[in-house]
Amino acid sequence: MNDTIENISNYLRTPILRLLACGSVDDGKSTFLGRLLLDSGNVYQDHLDALQKINRKYSPAIGEPELAYLIDGLKAEIEQGITIDVSYRYFFTRNRKFIIADAPGHAQFTRNMAVAASKSDVAVLLVDAASGIKSQTKRHLSILSMMGVNRLVIAVNKMDLVDYSELRFEEMKREIVGVVGTIYGSQCTFWIVPISSKVGDNVVRKSENMTWYDGGSVLELLETIELDKAQPSQFCLPVQYVTRDADKRYYAGTIVSGSVSVDDEVIVLPSLMKTCLRDLAVAGKPSGSANQGDSVMIELTDDIDISRGDKLVKSERRLMQGDTLSCQFFWFGEKDVIAKDVYELKFLSRKTRATVKQIKERLDLDSLQKTPATRLAQNEIGIASVSLSTTHYCLPFQESKELGSFLVVDIGTGETVGLGTVVSVEKAGRPYPYTTMIDKSMRASLKNQHPMLIWFTGLSGAGKSTIANLLEQRLYDQGYHTYLLDGDILRNGLNNDLGFDPDSRKENIRRAGEVARLMVDAGIIVIASFISPFVKDRKLVRSLFKEGEFCEIYVSTPLEECIRRDPKGLYAMALRGEISDFTGVSSPYEPPLEAEITIDASRCSVHEAVRNILNHLAED
Repeated sequence: MNDTIENISNYLRTPILRLLACGSVDDGKSTFLGRLLLDSGNVYQDHLDALQKINRKYSPAIGEPELAYLIDGLKAEIEQGITIDVSYRYFFTRNRKFIIADAPGHAQFTRNMAVAASKSDVAVLLVDAASGIKSQTKRHLSILSMMGVNRLVIAVNKMDLVDYSELRFEEMKREIVGVVGTIYGSQCTFWIVPISSKVGDNVVRKSENMTWYDGGSVLELLETIELDKAQPSQFCLPVQYVTRDADKRYYAGTIVSGSVSVDDEVIVLPSLMKTCLRDLAVAGKPSGSANQGDSVMIELTDDIDISRGDKLVKSERRLMQGDTLSCQFFWFGEKDVIAKDVYELKFLSRKTRATVKQIKERLDLDSLQKTPATRLAQNEIGIASVSLSTTHYCLPFQESKELGSFLVVDIGTGETVGLGTVVSVEKAGRPYPYTTMIDKSMRASLKNQHPMLIWFTGLSGAGKSTIANLLEQRLYDQGYHTYLLDGDILRNGLNNDLGFDPDSRKENIRRAGEVARLMVDAGIIVIASFISPFVKDRKLVRSLFKEGEFCEIYVSTPLEECIRRDPKGLYAMALRGEISDFTGVSSPYEPPLEAEITIDASRCSVHEAVRNILNHLAED
């Protein structure tokens, strides 16, 4: 009995998973969700009876109920057979609770899908097995990536129309892997499932028609998906109204992120005044703490000027302050956005006037490449720079969805015409150079060494990291202060927002060079190991250092040997077409033209390679 009570208690405390169903028009989203609700036992008899009546009126030729009618609630949706607005439904299983959103697939209503994506944890993307991936499918994937939805179940639907062909599914799977990899890079976990929403194959229960598929059904996956454990969110309370009671003043609103407790110190934005929380009520009842989503009324220890639209945040994380934003736009206004256009940006409850400084690039949905642009048209995604009329405090979207996103509002009509996410914030103009009293030579003399960057380049599997590791060990044994800067280290931290397209690779190398420059300035010998396939990018890094501070080592192991080694299995995936833009297979590698050292790791041992490097460094 106690075990049962504990299980029920644990279940009730389980967070609700916010699930989005999306994809191109006619790929079967509403039917899929109807089947999911029906076969999981979340449709009551009176709903089925009502469904039969709707079916007889609008689809009398269909003998069985049209499951899409369980989701499509608007009369126009039923009559036209498309989803127009986002429909939300709550359902539950023995293992999890869900709020599901059926997003419209038609390009005209993509804005509704984008709003739903901003509130979702996981997405089910429907793809028609017969017609394949469409431009709208790619657009939806790009919006999901922009909104930080990095858990996907990709359902290849209507498998019954292709005779449950395993060959067709494998073709679709290869194409899907390539598209997801191009859009997300490595920042996504996804599952690909062959289904038939109409029949019910692999939606809730495993299909008897596709015995060749050995994975779980869509519902089984949704019940077991583990979301990333997010870092504690920055507390943020937009003040919605201010009220008085006798001689006390209270501030009310809904906490959009983080948590707060009585006696916590908070900062008022934009005034930057500090105070402490004296008293707190959640939904009208006294409480010692409150969390995201709670409607609260608070009293502060100091009587300071706070107005509706101001924000209360904690001082635990440094907010970015500036009047110029680099941001990503999803544009759904009918009028193209170009430089010098003026709009209002709505950050939570506060609006600020903004001028578009520059449209930098747009995403080409056919090639999935970023191309230079001077305007964004309806339903296009791109990067822009905007100038704000006032200084604003926020965080990059990667750190906080709530403090790093905004809506774009047309000043003349009041219509919402775009959605944006903050990439970076800066103050107008270039910062003045900052000179420290302790310089690089003083730091180096303290360590009794010559600081420099030793840059390893070469194909994946060439042996760069292995040689770099042993080199650091040897230098450490000799008493030198070093740091090994590996590509995988940066990809898991500083550069985890970058993909593997040419622009992202260029930015990856630029950031690595800047980090190395700071470390060399600190007097450290930096050993960097990056594929860095392009001559231009390596020259850019070299230009950051003075003569004698940069040593390029080309590990020239032949491609055939690298493929034979294939330590991470990446070549095998690239040769099967599962990874796009893979250096040496589908993307070129440009050998160095001025490397200080060249090592063929297929012709010498790791110890010999390190010995040659140490001899070269000693000569210099």
